[in-house]
Amino acid sequence: MTPLGHAGLGVVLAHVDRRLPLAAVVVGAVLPDIDFALVWAPQFNAWHRVVTHNLVFVAATSLVVGVLWSREHRAARWTYVLALALGGLSHLLVDACLDANASNGIGVAIGWPFRDAMWSPFNLLDPAPGGPGWGDPTTALLGALRGLAWELPGIVLAAVLLWRRVRARRARA
Repeated sequence: MTPLGHAGLGVVLAHVDRRLPLAAVVVGAVLPDIDFALVWAPQFNAWHRVVTHNLVFVAATSLVVGVLWSREHRAARWTYVLALALGGLSHLLVDACLDANASNGIGVAIGWPFRDAMWSPFNLLDPAPGGPGWGDPTTALLGALRGLAWELPGIVLAAVLLWRRVRARRARA
């Protein structure tokens, strides 16, 4: 799933429980893809869906970012930690089920660094056998667009929910 799709899912999840800070859920949902900053690095294919796509990464970043963010906004610390974790866990689950690039295994390395195995309860995309992998980032990114059919409805729903939220906020002002 693209970062935009993950952000859209974060918006939808934050809408389910409005006590959760919207921005924190969205940041948590996108944060595991921070490894895309290194997409042209030679080792990216070995790292992607491993180093940042696991429970240890989600727990550690949710805790650190949540504590820092709650201090900045003078909010309940655990609300931010929980919101970030919810977004991060949604990212892991969705990427485990929507993997069109089998070059480093199907799914995510959810137990890394303790376990290297990739985890996927099921995969909704047909992975390209012998696909380009991330050794050819441009081709791999274009190939990832095949999953857009799965994420487009969520992005549209997120846009509608955000629009309604802004309208409601303006009406109260």
